[in-house]
Amino acid sequence: MRSFLLFLIACTLFSCTNQNTKQQTIIDPNDSSEMALMMRDMFFKLNDIKSKIQSGQDISYEQLRFSVIHETEATDNSFFNNGLTLMSNAFEQKVIDFNNYPSVQNYTEIVNNCISCHQGMCPGPLQRIDNLILEKKR
Repeated sequence: MRSFLLFLIACTLFSCTNQNTKQQTIIDPNDSSEMALMMRDMFFKLNDIKSKIQSGQDISYEQLRFSVIHETEATDNSFFNNGLTLMSNAFEQKVIDFNNYPSVQNYTEIVNNCISCHQGMCPGPLQRIDNLILEKKR
């Protein structure tokens, strides 16, 4: 009985050791497919333009160059459907419009297009995309 009690105390002591495990934050949860990398690049470029707009800088020389979304390798092949192709083509047209006339309106159209597509196809990045929305001036 006494040896059992000592064994129980020893087990309790060893199980109470402090483990210094760092919690790792997952920044990009999916593998880095061609599509995922391109969309991250889009975010950074659009965020840069947003910053320029908000600080009153000239964006008339800004140009965007992105691959055609539906022609890139996706993280998950279930993304490839007619809806993706239609949204991808609409996005490509918005980028062309922006490149022809870089403006706040055309920037906003691109961001709205991103939101529309992600609401129907892949809602995960919506919170991040919302950061691209320009605040209305009061």
